[in-house]
Amino acid sequence: MSLFAKHDKPSEAERHRPPTKAESQAYAPSRAPLPGEMPDPPRDRREKSVVQSDLVIEGNLKTTGILEFAGTISGDVSADTLNLSQGGQITGDAKAKHFSTNGVITGSVSAEDVTLKSKSVTNADIHCQRVSVESGAEIKGALDCSPRRQS
Repeated sequence: MSLFAKHDKPSEAERHRPPTKAESQAYAPSRAPLPGEMPDPPRDRREKSVVQSDLVIEGNLKTTGILEFAGTISGDVSADTLNLSQGGQITGDAKAKHFSTNGVITGSVSAEDVTLKSKSVTNADIHCQRVSVESGAEIKGALDCSPRRQS
């Protein structure tokens, strides 16, 4: 075969097919991969919902995923992970595995992990296994924080 021999152009399918294992190994770099070349880490499989500050809900809200809540609700909220943003308001019961607030909640909170951030106002009874309170958080209500003991 000559360097100047005429080559047929590859078809559209050939240009867009993934390389075979042999082709991939033939051109494998001898250096460690750069961050942009590394495969993406596994993603959190829970779905994420976002409620913006202009949304007002009268009734209950339930999700099995992550809820970023900045709106206003008069009703109960249930999620795997519930993040009440600054400006968000819940009047009712909040149930979650992980609960974090920088907003206003009036009612009760039931969660494994509770984080009360510096701008939060909590007028609620809290039942949890672990609690974290930042300086500046306002709390009015009973706190029952009982870690589950392993037998």
